[in-house]
Amino acid sequence: MAEKPRSILLLANPKSGRAAQGLDSALAAFGDAGIAVEREAPDDCDALAETIRSRADAFDAVVLAGGDGTVNAAAEALAEIRKPFGLLPFGTANDLARTLGIPVGAAAVRTIVEGRTRAIDLGRVNDRVFVNAASIGLPVSVAQHQDAALKRRLKALSYFVTAVRAFKCCTQRFTVWITADGVKDSLKTIQVTVGNGVHFGGGLKVGTDAEIDDGMLDVFAIDADTLPHLVQAAFAVRFGLHRTSRYTRTFRGHHVRVETRHPRPVNTDGEITTMTPAVFSVERAALTVYAPPAPGRS
Repeated sequence: MAEKPRSILLLANPKSGRAAQGLDSALAAFGDAGIAVEREAPDDCDALAETIRSRADAFDAVVLAGGDGTVNAAAEALAEIRKPFGLLPFGTANDLARTLGIPVGAAAVRTIVEGRTRAIDLGRVNDRVFVNAASIGLPVSVAQHQDAALKRRLKALSYFVTAVRAFKCCTQRFTVWITADGVKDSLKTIQVTVGNGVHFGGGLKVGTDAEIDDGMLDVFAIDADTLPHLVQAAFAVRFGLHRTSRYTRTFRGHHVRVETRHPRPVNTDGEITTMTPAVFSVERAALTVYAPPAPGRS
């Protein structure tokens, strides 16, 4: 049953220029709907999580104004307090919003005002959580080489441009061992991605059958040693055609382990946070978010 929140704690990412531009209209819309809002702008990820833990009890819900990085920083605290959260997607990629069908920017206020919620899963790798996906290989190089000015100018397209640059300069195939629900396989790859949600990297898909509430982890690996091969693999990943591409391998499971010959960094929702060996699991219905119902559900 839908229930509009009467009071919300709104946490805005102070580094998001788009959030600063859109918050005034969002605050006005909440006021028109009779929702009391207290706004804060924590300085960093640790402060964001601490604010949720210390202050959320006084409100019906938490609302995050920012992108996927903001959601990632808040996710563990949100899972602990067990209160619904809303999302005003002011980020670059907004992959969680894309997965959930939440409109970008201040238009997302209506989703929160309508009060419909959806329970979604939360991924975990080693001691870190992730909402969309965690990756090893090429996406780590992309995160390391991402240019802020290019990101502002090209938005989600900047990920592809940076990926091409990273592929040319510093990405090499490596051996990886992937164990999904006890079944182990080895392969050569330039990228392994383990997905909890549906989208990552500005609209790419983590799997053909991926859902954010199915209790499953969707895994794919890319084996491309030329730029044309990478483009073909990227096309398959963009449109969920992983199983039909000769340059991608897919796996699914509730528990996944990824091992490499030497420790390699792991990118979780756009930030490098841990290293291999990486042990992945999924926490069912760990978060409750204001969102439209999933397609085909009422």
